[in-house]
Amino acid sequence: MADHPLFWPIRIRAERKARKWDTHAMARQLREAAGEDRHDLPEHGDLVRSIRRWESGSIALMSERYRLLYCAAFQLDEAALFAATAEPAAPCLSLEADNDLGKMRSLRQADRQVGGGHLYASVLGYLQADIAPRLFGGSDGPQAFVAAAAFTEMAGWMAHDAGKDNIADRHFCRALDFAKTSGDLQLEAHIMGSMSHLARHRGQPEEAIRLAQLGTARLGSRTTAPRMQARLLSMAARAHAVMGESNACARLLIRAEDALTQVQASAHSPWAGPFDEGTLALDTARAMLSLGQLGEAQRQGCRALELRARDRTRSRALTQVLLAQVTLAQDHVDEACARAKHAVEDTRSLSSFVIAQQLADLRGQLQVHKKHASVPDTLRILDDALRERYWLYQWGDSYREPGRTAVRA
Repeated sequence: MADHPLFWPIRIRAERKARKWDTHAMARQLREAAGEDRHDLPEHGDLVRSIRRWESGSIALMSERYRLLYCAAFQLDEAALFAATAEPAAPCLSLEADNDLGKMRSLRQADRQVGGGHLYASVLGYLQADIAPRLFGGSDGPQAFVAAAAFTEMAGWMAHDAGKDNIADRHFCRALDFAKTSGDLQLEAHIMGSMSHLARHRGQPEEAIRLAQLGTARLGSRTTAPRMQARLLSMAARAHAVMGESNACARLLIRAEDALTQVQASAHSPWAGPFDEGTLALDTARAMLSLGQLGEAQRQGCRALELRARDRTRSRALTQVLLAQVTLAQDHVDEACARAKHAVEDTRSLSSFVIAQQLADLRGQLQVHKKHASVPDTLRILDDALRERYWLYQWGDSYREPGRTAVRA
């Protein structure tokens, strides 16, 4: 695979900084990734110097061996980390943009583990203090609008995760305006996918489909950004599932799965969020549950859980709750209770209104089976967990308990 001459040095530096590794730690990670062949690598000091040269862009190509070691160390696939391109080289990102990327990846990683409620203020603070002054009169030009779009979209997801969908909608609309100014088409399409998700969540499936289609059209060729295409197709598929349109849903999910096998023809925008097989499996499971296809929903949910790393707390909890709903619908009450308990235990430090709301919904579904031996204890655990988490939603001047309207604090 050919290296993009300017993108990959920025990407490997941003990925390293997001993990808070210095170049010496990076060298140790590469050596560990080499396994039994670690003794064939250069001495530590020489390897550190090579890392610095790679990150500076002074070396045009990286050998296949080191590309594979980097992929193993970062746990990323080669197509994403060293994207091939047939297009002219993009201009090199500024140091400020590089710092923005590192900050964004660090926040994304933390968000997956602790939830948007804990991090929303940090994202807004970064937008106001670090990015806003550069939008007008700064030296990095359109790049400041790229960062503004990415962080504003992130703020939208965190607002949604905290149960503030009106605020999330405003963030997404503002992020799209910034992205259009920046000229990053992939980021535009990514934000349209986020808007599609929110529209479906708010009971507007037709609007969700329209937004997903707009994002797909913005990308053009299916090889321009196949993972982004897959994300948009899965968003539209879930909306069709909500409407009971199983054939349209199935066609889109097949296209999304096919898109994930395509080789990207241009550099992946580092600002657009990731989409992988695990996310597609979870989206498929949700669509199948909406359509009442419980067997396939369970199969896809189990696959999503297998593919999702342990540090993806929210994603795994969403999958556990979904599987609890599926198994409960199949009258496997004991298994549903076990999965509900796992979801509670795994999310004690997670500030996510979305998770709490789904736990509350699951509690209501379990209430129907309250005479089953394992249900009363599970209901008690769910009640205790929901009471403990109410304080997490005291956000701004109001708070909301799952299933209830907002109440002034």
